[in-house]
Amino acid sequence: MRVTKDAGILAGAINLQGSALTVWFGILDYALANRLSKPLMDKIAEQNPQCAAICKAYLEELAAGEKPTPELPGLTTDDRVNTAVAGFDAVNLQTKDIQAALAAGDELTTVTSQIDVLRAYKDLHDGLQSFQYGIGSLQSLMIASRDMGSDLNQVRVLRKFLNRLRLFCASASEKVALLPAGPTLRDMEQSWLDELVQAAAKLQSAIPDTSGDAYDALLEVYDVLRVWPSRLNQQIFVTAKKLPFGLLAAGLDTIAGKLPTNDPSVPLIRAAYDAIQVLSSTIYARVVEHKLWQDVDNKLVSLTDMIEPVEGAPDAAADKSLPFQFSPLWRILEVKVKVLADLDPNGQWRGMLAGYSTDVNDQLSRETVDTAFILAFEAYRDEAQQRFVQVDLALKTECASIVRVSTPLHRIIEDLGS
Repeated sequence: MRVTKDAGILAGAINLQGSALTVWFGILDYALANRLSKPLMDKIAEQNPQCAAICKAYLEELAAGEKPTPELPGLTTDDRVNTAVAGFDAVNLQTKDIQAALAAGDELTTVTSQIDVLRAYKDLHDGLQSFQYGIGSLQSLMIASRDMGSDLNQVRVLRKFLNRLRLFCASASEKVALLPAGPTLRDMEQSWLDELVQAAAKLQSAIPDTSGDAYDALLEVYDVLRVWPSRLNQQIFVTAKKLPFGLLAAGLDTIAGKLPTNDPSVPLIRAAYDAIQVLSSTIYARVVEHKLWQDVDNKLVSLTDMIEPVEGAPDAAADKSLPFQFSPLWRILEVKVKVLADLDPNGQWRGMLAGYSTDVNDQLSRETVDTAFILAFEAYRDEAQQRFVQVDLALKTECASIVRVSTPLHRIIEDLGS
């Protein structure tokens, strides 16, 4: 189908969930089967005005009997970013009046700033996550704080942790400083970083005196690690969703039209235009997929909270009404996961979750919440959350590649300002 090729909505261009299909193709196919194509295109055009023409053409092709067709894998996101960078480098070689067509007032600065924010959030999240995984068990640290008065090795455990904490704070401070000033960006991230810095100072003072403040300091660190990584993850999602790649594509198209057709830069610039269009589709599809799984994860947390009071009960019914409270939210969750499964017909996770889902439904039919029920649900929850981790990682991987576009854009901004 011509429109899906032009828009980059094909298996090889986006390749979100394996070599056969993409989330975009799955969404298009699902919408077509359920007579939702027009509402879907209307919503895409509403949120992304630069896509209005493509959406209109897509609906016209559907009306003519065409269908979206997956194709073999093509270029990777890295390949397309390289193409985009080459095109922007070609723009950078043009005269200032030509480069100014890409800037279009302050639009280039806006796009570049958004990409820089995405880079900062991703680096900050990766650093915090790496620190979190690297410090080991909180319980071990708590034991060390308790026993450090009588065990030199436990003092060493705490000092090693303190060194890690201080190094992370120094590194994170540099990343936070790259965010735009203000309460919604830099100040927000600075708040939890300040909490870690204060906890580090408290721990540093507590270790020589074997003070109980060490325990309090560890709890303060834990409070930050419990809340802020997921919030940073959400910031990556929101920032990626708002990337205004349409402005870049429009600027490239304008510049290609201004240059002589035989100018050697024109093919590079037009290729960059195509790459940016596909990258826009790619990141949007990743964001859509991530949002759907985030909704699933939120409901899993709610269901977990619902059964937590009776967790560990030895095969005995607890709250008789609990199965009936659990069931409505569980049914909603099942529907959402089925939609995601329809979008990824070749995903191995589908079969695993389907089996665990059957186990949960079998347990629900007994109308008793006991250890067997809890174990069945936890198996389902853990498998679903593993899938969400994969989706989350895929989004951040795409973001890591896409932020490379900002380097040539900064050079263009500098040239225009000189």
